[in-house]
Amino acid sequence: MKKQFFFAILLTLSQIAFGNPNYKNGNGTVISSTEKNGLKTTIRKCVIKNVKIGDLLEEKNRNIYEDYIGNKVIGKLKDNDEINVLEVLTVEYLTKPKNKWGEAAGQLWYKIQLNNSKGCICVSQKSLGEYVNPYYENRYEVLEEIQGAKKWAVRRLKQSVSIWERLNVRDKPGLEGKKVFLLHNFETRSRSLQENYEIHAITEETETIDGLTDH
Repeated sequence: MKKQFFFAILLTLSQIAFGNPNYKNGNGTVISSTEKNGLKTTIRKCVIKNVKIGDLLEEKNRNIYEDYIGNKVIGKLKDNDEINVLEVLTVEYLTKPKNKWGEAAGQLWYKIQLNNSKGCICVSQKSLGEYVNPYYENRYEVLEEIQGAKKWAVRRLKQSVSIWERLNVRDKPGLEGKKVFLLHNFETRSRSLQENYEIHAITEETETIDGLTDH
C-alpha cells in the first residue's frame, strides 16, 4: 500500500499589496531602486550560501565581472565552484514592450562571493520573467504568519504543481490543522490520473511526514 503524503494548503491569504512588498528584512528586501534613462534598476537582498556550480549554468553566464555594469571580467566560474550569493539586481528596459507572456525585457545579475573575491554574474540578458527572476511579481513576499504548534511564515508563490498521490488539504499548516478535503480521491478517480493545481503561497518552514520533508 502506498504511503499517503499530506500537504498543508492554505485556503485563505492575507490582503496582497504589490506596491509595498513585505520581506521582513530577509531575502527579497529591496535595498535600492532607481529609474533613469529608460532603465529601472532594483537591488534586492538575496543571501544564499554554498551554491555549487554545475553544467546547467551556460558558458556565457560564467564570466565574473567587477560590477553590475559588466565591463571588466575578473574571473570565470567552473563546474564544482562553490559560491555565496549576496544580492540580486534587475535592470528593466522601460521603453521596450513586454513579450507575449507579459514578461519585462531586461537583465538579471547576481552579486557573488567566490573564495575571498566578490563580483557579479549575468544570468539573463533579455528577460526578467518568472523562470529567471526569483522575485518575479514580488514572489516570496511574507503574506502572513500563523502560530500553531510552531510558527509558520507564509510567503507568496505562484506556481503549478502536478499531483498523483492522495493529499489531505488542511485549514492551516502542520498536522494539527483540520482536514478540509482530499485531493486525488481514488474512489472516484483513476490512480494514474494527473491532477494539476495552482499554488498561491508556501511556508518558509518545512515539516517531515512519512520520511518526506517539504514546505
